[in-house]
Amino acid sequence: MPYDVDHEVKLVQYHIARVGKKQADGTYTVTFGDFFNDGEVEQTFESLVGSLKAAKRRNIIKFDGQMLLMPVHKDVLITLIDPLPEGTYVEPPVPS
Repeated sequence: MPYDVDHEVKLVQYHIARVGKKQADGTYTVTFGDFFNDGEVEQTFESLVGSLKAAKRRNIIKFDGQMLLMPVHKDVLITLIDPLPEGTYVEPPVPS
């Protein structure tokens, strides 16, 4: 199965909204440590760092720095600035 960047970015959006806290302005925030250690996130992303970088390049999320690595960046806040519409579910990738 080829790598689908658009689908990976949607998964980032879905899971940050699921794990994070909704802010008054409609964005969602979560620390990298909480996101990284979430069971569903662990099972969904083959390359979490790459998926986060792709979402950041598309201005879907923002965080300080270029790349997030555990445990060094566990307290770095990730902000989802472009959430999916309420109630949207994104299917996880199907193993090949």
